[in-house]
Amino acid sequence: MRLLLVGACAMLVSGCETWNQKVDASRQDRCQRADWAQVGERDGMAGSPVLADRYEYVCGDMFQAAPYKEGFDKGRARKPRPPA
Repeated sequence: MRLLLVGACAMLVSGCETWNQKVDASRQDRCQRADWAQVGERDGMAGSPVLADRYEYVCGDMFQAAPYKEGFDKGRARKPRPPA
């Protein structure tokens, strides 16, 4: 019974490791392909707080802060204002 339990746990851990590798590869791919100006503009138009710190944490050196900020400012300027 113990052997079966140990085997099941080993398979579970192995599966989790494979899943984590797939998630990391997907995240890296998205960070490499991101148009940071467009991401910033989307965030600015949505009224989201500046998410640059989060993107920098997730993407590391692949995050481009200057294009993101330019896009964010552009999106915030285009954001519809609520009626007064």
